[in-house]
Amino acid sequence: MKKNNKKHRFLLLTMLPFLFFISCENEKVLDNQTSGSIKILIDETYKPVMEQQIKIFTSRYPDAKILAEYKPEAECIKTFLEDSTRVVFVTRDLTDEEKAYGESKKFITKSMPMARDAVAFITSKENSNPVFKIADLRKILLGDSTQKKYQIVFDNQSSSTVRYITDSILYGKKIAGDVFATKTSEEVIDYVSKNKNAIGVLGVSWVADNSDSTTETFLSKINVAGIWGDTDSSLDYIKPYQAYIGLKEYPCTRNLYFISKETWTGLGTGLVNYLCKDGQLVFKQAKMFPLRVNVLLREANVH
Repeated sequence: MKKNNKKHRFLLLTMLPFLFFISCENEKVLDNQTSGSIKILIDETYKPVMEQQIKIFTSRYPDAKILAEYKPEAECIKTFLEDSTRVVFVTRDLTDEEKAYGESKKFITKSMPMARDAVAFITSKENSNPVFKIADLRKILLGDSTQKKYQIVFDNQSSSTVRYITDSILYGKKIAGDVFATKTSEEVIDYVSKNKNAIGVLGVSWVADNSDSTTETFLSKINVAGIWGDTDSSLDYIKPYQAYIGLKEYPCTRNLYFISKETWTGLGTGLVNYLCKDGQLVFKQAKMFPLRVNVLLREANVH
């Protein structure tokens, strides 16, 4: 394994103002950008960082009441298309078919990526320095591996991590290895911590190294694996550190999107504006890579 211990990339952020407005079209307005109540849907893999974002937003605007429901991504999008939920936060934009369905239901959506995160692979503490090649993970997921027997554990069978693995690592092939799904990311962490041959798959914000006490507890129970990508440019096993996520040097990155069908500048718009401006620093603290700011990456020699 090649090592590069001398250079580390650091992030410098410069805030860019960002506003997201949708005009009112003869709709009865029950809230505005800083007050009222709203239900939103959030991909469960982003629960740690989004709980922090909502806590800050509602402390800043005490008249704002946000009911956040954390569900697997497939359930979030299905519910968003079928009920009155105005804003959803997931890892992909709507498909053309989903947008057409929305138009048939008389609503138009707007969307944008707000931050980039990663799909992380975790093992128990018994694996002191876990590393995997994407090619080997692919064989494990397809049941073709002749190496050590591993069990892959997902957070939910309908989660965005399952979709990411199927689309981006298996290229549409069906998962066929020793794989099962729990119900939440917490359960993945708990199971992996007790089983040395298990590999957990979850969003990086659950295991980001930050000041959140819950995340620190999780990190005390598991190790985060380094991943070697498929391309010829791969020079090392890369862990999902922030700069590597931003530069896509870590091979398993994805974006966090908002999708809104709000037809006036209501509380959903206010929350999105916050996330795309001041909330970018919270994404940064959660070791995600902010996309709505200017980011400068600098390399520094470490002696």
